[in-house]
This record gives sequence, structure tokens and C-alpha cells, in this order.
Amino acid sequence: MADGMLEVLDDISGEGNRRFRLGLRDGAAVEAVVYGGDALCISSQVGCAVACPFCASGARGFGRNLELDELVGQVMTVRGLVNGIVRVTVSGIGEPLHNHQRVVAFTEWARTVGLPVSLTTSGGPLARLRPWLELHPHRGLTISVHAGTEAVRAQMVPHGPSLTALFGVLGQTVPGLGRGRRRKVALAYLLMAGINDHEAEIDAFVERVRSLRLKLHLYAFNPVPTNDLEPASEARYQQIAARLRGDGFDVRRSSQARRRANGGCGTLVAARSASSPNALPVLQ
Repeated sequence: MADGMLEVLDDISGEGNRRFRLGLRDGAAVEAVVYGGDALCISSQVGCAVACPFCASGARGFGRNLELDELVGQVMTVRGLVNGIVRVTVSGIGEPLHNHQRVVAFTEWARTVGLPVSLTTSGGPLARLRPWLELHPHRGLTISVHAGTEAVRAQMVPHGPSLTALFGVLGQTVPGLGRGRRRKVALAYLLMAGINDHEAEIDAFVERVRSLRLKLHLYAFNPVPTNDLEPASEARYQQIAARLRGDGFDVRRSSQARRRANGGCGTLVAARSASSPNALPVLQ
């Protein structure tokens, strides 16, 4: 990579998003996507070890953590092609907390160039979640929950922390956050037909989150070729959104950009290099 730039293998425009497949030094590739012309979603790993069944990003297994220059390189490369990028989210391929040190260093670099950074995490390792809640600067922290019961959590987020452990940390930490920092934290729930869209699961989720009074992101599922799962119906999606709002929650629904096949949530794909082992990540 010269001057911090990555090789652009594909530039896929359309449907309101612009999606890039970027080649890395070892022959692996990750994807980044521009939403709405000014928000860039980048990847933190080649593949993902969390193994969420609805997400294409980890379907080929985990390859490796990205280096700091590869995180920065995604931003520099895309900004060289797209004018007007004003914010970045580390919500693409990978679990940011599995590449903790480099993601922290990336946010520090982004601050020097005036780019606010947000990130999405399944919550673990929990020892790394707490400093993101309390200390590290960010524009937003979204924690993927997707369940109200432990059985469904284990199905939806197989290698993430349990709900008991996750909400233990949230319960200890969130009440002590200042108002401004607390407003930047959100809990995400991706609706899947026949898995977590029934009333009992929603009831259990509401009971877990009620006392925290955090913002909720209710996501619609983007079908991907790596699984045969189905989204909840649009009517059910709207019904649950209305129910949560009726319970007093601040509910944000998926934007049109994040519901599109061209770079929507869960659709980014990593290509591992032939020499990259399918091993558990080094938690750095």
C-alpha cells in the first residue's frame, strides 16, 4: 500500500449506497460502504468470529485483525473517491472489540482529521465494553442485543457475551454516565421471522432494557445468500416499533440505506487470503 491507500477491487454504486471492495497486502479483501453520500462504514477484521447466522460478514470464518494502517487506509482510499465524507462508523465486517487496541488508535487518528467515529459491537469482551461506555471518545456506541432470552441470544449472537453478563455490565455502568454520553449509547434488535419476533421474546427484551432507558435501534433484516433466514413481515416490524414506542422507548428504525442489498446491514463480505488461518482472533 502506497501513501496509506488500498487497492480498489470493486466500486459498486447504486440503490443509494456506494460499496467498495478493498484489497489488502496479503491478498485478503474487505468491504466498506458509503451511506447517504457522507457516512462511511468501515471494517475492523477480515471476517468475524462472532458467527451471527444472519450476517454474511462472518460466513467464511475469521481471517485476521486489520492493522491500524488498514483501518486508516479504508478512510483515505474512499475519501479519495468520494467527496464530503464527514463521519465514520466501525460497523462493517468484524467485531471491533476483538481488535480493540487498533480501533482505539484509529479513533484517535480520526479525531486528528476531524472525523467523528461511531461503532457497533456485540458487547464482548466485556472488559473492553466498559471503557467504550465510560472513557473512549465516540459519536455513538450501538450494542447488538437481538434477544430477550438467553436461548435466543445464543442463537443470534453465538460467540458474544450472554445477556446476563452483558446487562450486568450495562446495569453497573449506564446509570453513572453523564446525560450527553448516555444519549450516544443504543441497543440494537434485529427482527427475524420465527426467531425473535414473537411477543414473549419482545416482552423479555423490554424487561431487560426498561430500567436503562437507552435508545433502541430496531433493525429490519436484509436477506443474504449465505443463509435462508427470513425477515419479519413489514406489518410485524411496524407493530413492534409501535409497541416499543408505546412503552416509552426512543426507537429508531432502519434507514432506507441500511435496508438495501447494496451495502445494507449484514451484507458486507470478506475474502480471506489462502495463507490466512481460520483461527480465533488475537484480542488486541
